[in-house]
Amino acid sequence: MAKIAFISTNKSAWGGSEYLWFQTAIRCSVSGHKVVAGVPRWKSLPGELDLLKQNDVDLYFTTDVSGSKKLLNRLMPSGKQFSYNDDGYKFLTKFSPDLTIINQGGNWGGIDLMEFCKRSGLKYVTISQAANEAKWPDDKSSLKLCTGLRNAEMNFYVSHANIILTELQSAGTIKNAKVVFNPFNVSYDSNPDYPVTSNGFRMANVARYEFFPKGQDILFQVLNEKKWRERNLLVSLYGKGEHSGSVKRLKDHFHLDNVKIEGHISPEEIWKTNHALILASRYEGLPLALVEAMLCGRVPVVTSVSGNPEVVSDNENGFLAKAATPEFLDEAMERAWNRKEDWKEMGIIAGKSIREKVPKDPIAYMCDEISAILTSENINTLQ
Repeated sequence: MAKIAFISTNKSAWGGSEYLWFQTAIRCSVSGHKVVAGVPRWKSLPGELDLLKQNDVDLYFTTDVSGSKKLLNRLMPSGKQFSYNDDGYKFLTKFSPDLTIINQGGNWGGIDLMEFCKRSGLKYVTISQAANEAKWPDDKSSLKLCTGLRNAEMNFYVSHANIILTELQSAGTIKNAKVVFNPFNVSYDSNPDYPVTSNGFRMANVARYEFFPKGQDILFQVLNEKKWRERNLLVSLYGKGEHSGSVKRLKDHFHLDNVKIEGHISPEEIWKTNHALILASRYEGLPLALVEAMLCGRVPVVTSVSGNPEVVSDNENGFLAKAATPEFLDEAMERAWNRKEDWKEMGIIAGKSIREKVPKDPIAYMCDEISAILTSENINTLQ
């Protein structure tokens, strides 16, 4: 059996970008492999960390640093202060894993860890959960990214578009890249009844409350238009996040009676009462909300960013806004509204098409990928 380390480099908060590595780590441990995990010490520690421990995964906090270093740094000039970069990863050299999985909330947040693994003689793979056209690495980081990706055993992305953007941002071809899939929170065979439309139509915006990536501000500007106020349409927001208060305040600012803020509830419950998905994202990986909506037979109306157009065919199984702007989102929503009587049938098509692209068990798929890498190094495969 192999020794495998899973490291999350996302320092903002636990979220959807953590579930692929988290569930894979548990699956590997249950299969008999020796597994450790490293995560930042987030302000709010999620209950999932207890599940790791319950499944014999040793847990380390990568942002914990030496108290003596902190004290000495207060007394020393900035040019001579100790670096903390590697402190949180020292457990890796002691554990000496056969493979380290570096999880990134974006596509280059793990470059320092890649560098550490290379210096320490540790084989590693990367997972990139999103890529942002508006956030480019500086020259030094771009070069480190290019080198780090080339030195990896494999680089996993959740969409082909994210691979292409990362190649642009690193100024290099990523030959060792593959697409993998995040685990979803609905049954693969989910088939909820289509809600009645006699009381009007309902669209769900399922996204964390964070304006820049998820674009609730764009959606609200569209819904503020007179024509949308007068239509028999209710848009419900489902999620949570750092902009929860601001989302409510912006809704109240526009006096949007056609918008309801529901908070975070289970996806299958969402699709019992909503007819369509609406996402105004500025960037993505491949949003779970999109995959889950399509698995539940609901038509998506989404921006043509990142992985969205890889699963949505415009006017066939959904509607694509050409860009994340109020004008283009309004145009896509208008086309969708004009075909609202077709939403049920389009949702059925969406359900069939997403099952042709996404595997039933994304964790088994990821384990197979890890197994192939370990096997190439003459290490026992994952069971």
